[in-house]
Amino acid sequence: MRFSFLHFADCHLGYRQYGHKERFNDFARAFLDVIQRAIEAQVDFVVLAGDLFQKRAIDALTLNQAVHGLRLLREAGIPCLAVEGNHELAYYHDTIGWMEFLAQQDLLILLHADLRQDGEDRLTPYTNKQGAYFDPLPGVRVYGLRYMGASTAKALELYVERLAADPPQEQGIEYTIFVAHAGMEGVLPGHMGGLSHSQLAPLRPFVDYLALGHIHKPYEFDGWIYNPGSPETCSLDEVNWPERGYYLVQVDTEKPREPEEPRHQATLHANRRRPFLRLHVKVDLADTPQALYAHCQEVIARKARDHASIIPKQPVVSLTLTGTLAFERSHLDTARLQELVEEHFSPLLVLMKNSTVSRDVHVDPGDRLNRRDLERKVLTDKAEQHPLFQGQGPAWAELAIHLKQLAITGVSPEAILDEFQAWLAQHRERTAQQEETSS
Repeated sequence: MRFSFLHFADCHLGYRQYGHKERFNDFARAFLDVIQRAIEAQVDFVVLAGDLFQKRAIDALTLNQAVHGLRLLREAGIPCLAVEGNHELAYYHDTIGWMEFLAQQDLLILLHADLRQDGEDRLTPYTNKQGAYFDPLPGVRVYGLRYMGASTAKALELYVERLAADPPQEQGIEYTIFVAHAGMEGVLPGHMGGLSHSQLAPLRPFVDYLALGHIHKPYEFDGWIYNPGSPETCSLDEVNWPERGYYLVQVDTEKPREPEEPRHQATLHANRRRPFLRLHVKVDLADTPQALYAHCQEVIARKARDHASIIPKQPVVSLTLTGTLAFERSHLDTARLQELVEEHFSPLLVLMKNSTVSRDVHVDPGDRLNRRDLERKVLTDKAEQHPLFQGQGPAWAELAIHLKQLAITGVSPEAILDEFQAWLAQHRERTAQQEETSS
């Protein structure tokens, strides 16, 4: 027998990313695009490995998005077999969650095994809107395990015990799929709590295709473990990952069941989604704000030429500044940089991140300075970093020390202000005379 199915996960409907309405709509567009691909490919069924929704408490618009897509599948005669993910699990006190609601409406088949029942050694079929497995085609069985968090490994052990007690192959099942919302260790650096290969290995004698969700990065292992990644971009960390979206799987059960030669061909496809672009600019070589703006203009214009094909699609553009600023951070006009991005990319939105550090004042450890000299050096160096005060650092440092002493001795604020204004007038006059002399 030959048949096909589509495997996807982590749609996160209802996510109003960055508080933007169009990002809310983008997640629905990505979901509907995958649904349309399933209909066009005329697959026999669809497998949804969790996190259809972004959160447990959804609004009417989000529910309508899900209902619309699932109805399209139902009208095409394509059943959707699903498990619950961590984002959409019903609250403990809730009688029914939204995934269960959709199952009650016959829009999806929600699978999960109640492994806590003592004395049960058989997995129950899907009846009365609940069960551990469903047979979408004669000889084809799909098992499901919802998100179990820290209990996943133990739940998997119990599941394997039940499968061993009642092997599907002895019931005339030719091909099995196991759906779980769980990650694997080693896929993402720093991601804790994933399942190891050794923990999944006991499933292998009973399962031809392990359909996973939860981690948004696509991966596959050993010809039987598959994770398609997220149809939409849920964070900037996902931008540089491989193309992701959904698996189209072609199965031929007439092939012998051998681990080295799977009886399926799983092809990862990228669905349509909003393009993201990450730009990085190092600021170290720019001595003034004007020099930095000119450098950013050059970098952004070059990137716009390199990515001209995505500009009509209104991308989300992230601009990150890195390095050491030669001037005070307060004199950096990030709004001006955002305007440069908008001018060249016509983006949906711009994400600015300033990861620069200010140039520290350097004091040689070998210098034996008293407190007053150290204070004067620090103030002089800080003044010199300001583009308006370059070459005048010592004068401004002496002024700061003088005004501080006036404040310490109890001089009134009005008198200190008069002192400052008098000094400023004299300073401007001296500067003007120096400019005349030099010219």
